[in-house]
Amino acid sequence: MKLKVLVVGAGLYVCGRGTAGFGTVLPALYETYREGLLEKVYVAATNPNTIKELYGKVKELNRVMGMALPVEGFPTERPESYAYKRVLIEHEPHCAIVTVPDHLHFRITLEIMRKNVHALVVKPLVPTLREARLLIRYARKHNVYGAVEFHKRYDEANLKLRNLILGKKLGDILSVDVNFSQRKSIPEKFFKDWALKTNIFQYLGVHYADIIYFCTGASPLRVMATGQKKWLVKRGINTYDAIQVVVEWGNRITGEKFVSTILTNWIDPNTTSAMSDQRIAVVGTEGRYDSDQKNRGVQIVTDHDGIEDFNPYFSQFYTDGGGKIVFRGYGQRSIHQFLSDVADIVNGDKQPLDFYGVRPTFEEALVSTAIIEAAHRSLRKNNNWVTINRLRKVRRD
Repeated sequence: MKLKVLVVGAGLYVCGRGTAGFGTVLPALYETYREGLLEKVYVAATNPNTIKELYGKVKELNRVMGMALPVEGFPTERPESYAYKRVLIEHEPHCAIVTVPDHLHFRITLEIMRKNVHALVVKPLVPTLREARLLIRYARKHNVYGAVEFHKRYDEANLKLRNLILGKKLGDILSVDVNFSQRKSIPEKFFKDWALKTNIFQYLGVHYADIIYFCTGASPLRVMATGQKKWLVKRGINTYDAIQVVVEWGNRITGEKFVSTILTNWIDPNTTSAMSDQRIAVVGTEGRYDSDQKNRGVQIVTDHDGIEDFNPYFSQFYTDGGGKIVFRGYGQRSIHQFLSDVADIVNGDKQPLDFYGVRPTFEEALVSTAIIEAAHRSLRKNNNWVTINRLRKVRRD
């Protein structure tokens, strides 16, 4: 059976809204459609002008990729806050990709799962453990598959780090240091309407909170966060320019511990050579791992665009040997994996529980959610350490 897919949201990550690009979600759906897994895509936004721009992107992608992806957008005539509800009732999609602002994740995802629709949520899952546990309980009770779009788990650079750590090639881990930042245009232009309802660590740093857990299997023990509000508040956006989070990790059985620092900001100059500047360094007793995940060894300089540090591994268009334009990268693989998993569930070959422990499921996201919540508390409590209690798995009702 081919899948009917609902995409909730039609912004930068979905279709490149407001830019000359096409985002990641929409091109990834084209590739999955090429493989014969999809029947139709429904996109729900809140404004008909957004859908009009979406249709322009679809028209151009149809030309570029040499195929016509069946896409229907809502609303088309007047603003509609809950267009996705209409799609759920009238079209009964098999799964949904939730790409809305962070503070809307819980309500919309729960409403989707109540229609027995499998859900992929862009990071972070939700800001609080209470919300995460409610989603997990509902998903398990009603046999619905829920996953988080943690695409960095599919990046070969991070998979290599995981292999080194699990294979004890680095010895005992002592420290992990992350620097991750984005241009000012992200909070000032693309996410201006909701930037004050999130923060840079919750939106961006959560990626590496998850990667550290994914690569080490360690549990977060306590968290301390500091932050600065200077540049954005002067422009009417009351959120942090930068946040620095220290996490103490450990194995509760052996007592072994290490510390990570995740330094994030979203006020890099708009003239930087890449949208994201990101680095990770891991030091162990028998080795170290350094990964500049901005500088992938490819730099492009043109009169039109200036200097660009190009990441060929995330999500890019390429021409294959037959002259066909294809969309490849770990961003595309993350979305394709979810859709492939849902197809296996719908066709009776798998059950949602088969993916626990092997995919970035809602339950896997408990760790990153706990760190986000603890960081928020630390920021509110004069940057004090906040202890994280043992994250017990949610019992099946």
